[in-house]
Amino acid sequence: MESITKKVYLERADATGSVVVTELIAGESAVVRVAETWFHPQGGGQKSDRGTIGPARVLHVAHNGGMVDHFVDSLAGLSVGGTYGFAVDYAWRRLNSVYHSSGHLIAGLVESLQHGLTAVAGHQWPGEARVEFEGQAEPSSFDGLAAELSRRLGELLSKPIEVKVTGDPYSSRAIQIGDFPPIPCGGTHVRALYEISVIRVLGIKRKGNRVRVAYDALPP
Repeated sequence: MESITKKVYLERADATGSVVVTELIAGESAVVRVAETWFHPQGGGQKSDRGTIGPARVLHVAHNGGMVDHFVDSLAGLSVGGTYGFAVDYAWRRLNSVYHSSGHLIAGLVESLQHGLTAVAGHQWPGEARVEFEGQAEPSSFDGLAAELSRRLGELLSKPIEVKVTGDPYSSRAIQIGDFPPIPCGGTHVRALYEISVIRVLGIKRKGNRVRVAYDALPP
């Protein structure tokens, strides 16, 4: 039976603690596996966490079936069965959380402003973030939509609106921003909109059969 890494980041946002190493894989890329991980793997439109496990620097984290692989700079100083302190790079986690929550907020706002559009995908990487929609919308309306979206984003970021995790963390996890409908999601997020300083709408365009809203965002 394949081992499964418990993904504790789905229910807790701890940035430091300890982990038990269950497997070390040497090769072109050195990989550490642990019984429970607080590191978010890349996926769901979000970059992976990075940080440290013991003396090793965690450079990238990825899903591998039921396991989570932590790609590190070196396996030196680590042993299977050992317990080591970990630290998630908090500033990097925070930036990715800001982008991810911003994408959800844009999805909810665009759907409320342009009823013919439905959010279907998000790519929340800093520097290339976008939310994609399917449905009917005339390109001639995009400038007006961008202006109204920017105005509404500014209004909402000035209010103490909570970003909540709903459902079971491991089977039905969703993220809900204020009164917007919850969106199934396994990513990391801010706790409230005041943790986002600004969201800038960089442009709206049609790409194939989708409408793409490009944006960037900053923490306070």
